[in-house]
Formats: sequence, structure tokens, C-alpha cells
Amino acid sequence: MARLSGAACVAMILAGSIVDGSGVVAGVRASGVRAGVLRQACRLVSGQTLETFYPVMPGWVRGAPTSETDTQEMVSRTTVDFERGTSGISVEIMDSCRNPDVLALIEEALKVFPPATPGTVQRHLTVNGFPAYEEWTAEVGNGEVHVLVAGRFMVKVTAAISDLPTLENAARLIPMQKLAALK
Repeated sequence: MARLSGAACVAMILAGSIVDGSGVVAGVRASGVRAGVLRQACRLVSGQTLETFYPVMPGWVRGAPTSETDTQEMVSRTTVDFERGTSGISVEIMDSCRNPDVLALIEEALKVFPPATPGTVQRHLTVNGFPAYEEWTAEVGNGEVHVLVAGRFMVKVTAAISDLPTLENAARLIPMQKLAALK
């Protein structure tokens, strides 16, 4: 498998695109001892429960969510799309159960910027009090915000054919403090 930049890997993990032959996120399969420790130390939040943390976005039409929970690998994820005219916002929320293999990619992106493409602005920021990483390409109106909530939950908000304030507002509308309170 080719080595990808931090943000690209985070995006692919959140989208479920980095998988091995068994359909498991590559690099996430924990060793037997470590997997046992992860299971004991964390109560996985189901994908369906994560759906309750979607933002309320007046004026936007919310699509049907897609959620999955993998109790063997101790990860769960939910995704939903919002549309308004030709603009789109996608929200993904993932519970990593503090698996260091899953978190490594977002933690790296929060420390060091991956290589930028021409015309793309990148910056570190905080969203609702949590560390975040933002990429924005104004020319095409596309961007994404990645947020690490409570060192455990990964939130990704992607905008297509929109503007940066709309993207940032969608991320701020997610009740991250309530998400952080989950044990």
C-alpha cells in the first residue's frame, strides 16, 4: 500500500477506504494482547448512537445516514450528507476507542501540515474547544475540517461547492462537548 499524507489517510480512514483483504481498516488490526486492552479500556459507541450528534442545519436537506460498528476492531462510524441547492456538506463521526493506530494519522495532521496542493489554504484551529485541521480550496469551493474530540472521536466535515464560513459553521454545529462526555 502506498504511503499517504496525514490528511489523506485520515480522510480515507473516515471514509473506510483503507482496508485490507478482509475489509478491515489497514493498520488498525490490533495484536491480540493490545486488542484485549482496548476492549477493556473503552466502551465502543455504536454508529447509530453517533448519528445523534449530527448538526441541525436549517435550510439544508439531510440525507439518509450510513452507520457501522465493528466490535472486533473497536471502531464505529457514521456518515450523512446535507444538500442545499448545488452545495453539499458531508459529516462523518468515528469512534476510535482511543486505538493509537487509528488516531496516529489525525494526530500527525494536527501537528504537521501534509503537502498542500496549489491554491489550497491549510491551517490549524480549534472547533468547539477541540484541536482541528482545515483545508480550503477557494477556487472550487471545496474543503474539509478534521476535529479530534476528547482524544477519541474523529469528526470530519467536508464541503463541496460552498464557502469557508459555511464549512466552519457546519463543524461548529456538531455538539462536540456532548460527544466528549461519552465514556
